[in-house]
Amino acid sequence: MRLLKKILYVLVILLSISIIKVNAATLKVNISSSSSKIVVGNTITYTVTVSSSELLGSIRYNFSYDSDKLTLVSGTLNAAPYFDGVKKSATYTFKFRAKKSGTTTVKFNIYEAIDWNLNNFSYNATTSKSTTIITQSQLEASYSKNNNLSSLKVDNYSITPEFNKNIKEYSLTLENDVREINITGTKEDKTSTVTGLGKHELTEGMNKIDLVVTAQNGSSKTYTLNVEVKELTPILVKINNKEMYVVRKKELLTLPNTNYQETTVTINEEEIPAFKNDVTNTTLVGLKDEEGNIKLYIYANDNYILYKEFAFDSLIVTENTITETLEGYTKTKIKINNEEIEALKENDNDNFYIINATNINTGKSNLYQYNKNENTLQIFNKNILTKITNLEEKNQNYIFIILSLGGLLFVTYLFILISSIKKKRKAKNKNNDKEKNNEINEEKEEKRDISKTKEKKKK
Repeated sequence: MRLLKKILYVLVILLSISIIKVNAATLKVNISSSSSKIVVGNTITYTVTVSSSELLGSIRYNFSYDSDKLTLVSGTLNAAPYFDGVKKSATYTFKFRAKKSGTTTVKFNIYEAIDWNLNNFSYNATTSKSTTIITQSQLEASYSKNNNLSSLKVDNYSITPEFNKNIKEYSLTLENDVREINITGTKEDKTSTVTGLGKHELTEGMNKIDLVVTAQNGSSKTYTLNVEVKELTPILVKINNKEMYVVRKKELLTLPNTNYQETTVTINEEEIPAFKNDVTNTTLVGLKDEEGNIKLYIYANDNYILYKEFAFDSLIVTENTITETLEGYTKTKIKINNEEIEALKENDNDNFYIINATNINTGKSNLYQYNKNENTLQIFNKNILTKITNLEEKNQNYIFIILSLGGLLFVTYLFILISSIKKKRKAKNKNNDKEKNNEINEEKEEKRDISKTKEKKKK
């Protein structure tokens, strides 16, 4: 009986302890960061969340960090907030700027935590979070360099050769009635990006489609798919020893500007879409090269000249061949709106050029002066250049006359100066001769006087 009582007593005590432990609420603490890795100079935010099943009463905490690697931007490091009896969780944020590479650890330390009924919470005194800090160069060095595709396909068709990530160019030949394909592919590295996948509209002839894979580090690789759509009786022409196709579908052509109207011309006994400018009497047709690029060409008498249009505010001009030569200018080529054009460059001046062009609004051709720096165009007046040349020639003549007169005056001055010096020398020589004669005469007189004196003594 006594043994039974002792056993019951122990069970009661254990049950009481168990009940106390169940009733003692635990305060959980969690630290999260906006990034697991941060670059020196950037900011990182740590978010601390404390929560419990019981209502919060008061928490006294401290947030510590390595000041050698982090600089505090915002957040209260030491606090003892009181709650209003309705919250079971609280959040605190701390923002830092990284100042030095390495690994750093922040800590949220709790000194006291009480629930709304003034009971102590059970909690871990310290909760920590580590972060890696790297430099910008370290970050860039960690970027992936992989810019490969792992697969490349065209729905319902097979490309040639079979795909290999190291082969960059592929081809595909389709029947005339195919107007669209869908290109699919996968990246070898998930951090890379791809452009060019998806649906592509096709035109007769060659269609060049580029698929560009850009790696995380910025390096890119271009895979090219050359899709040839067979043409029914294509019209081929040769431009600079290159075969080109005459475009026979007007929807593939773009009207260059409102000065042109849609029309047609007959080439190889077939009506071809074209554009006509009645002011300049210019007809444009489209030609497609072997890579599928379409450009407009001036068509006249079975000849094709590449159409180059340059817009300057309200002025639109087309290029003409330069046949003239101008004094002070050298023939060269420049780029205007990414189009190469013949020009005359002003000697010793890389800013001003002369081009020959036709105003498509008026149909008049003129020489124009092009200002490269300001990208402006104005009619060039050759008469002004002639007047300037004549004025320069006159100025040169005037300079020659002035220099000649100056030289003559200088020679005259020298002649007068030399004559004056000679006269002075002659006068001086005369004076010297006179003085010598006087001295000789004086010596003779002295000798005579001495002789007379001797004779008188003898007597």
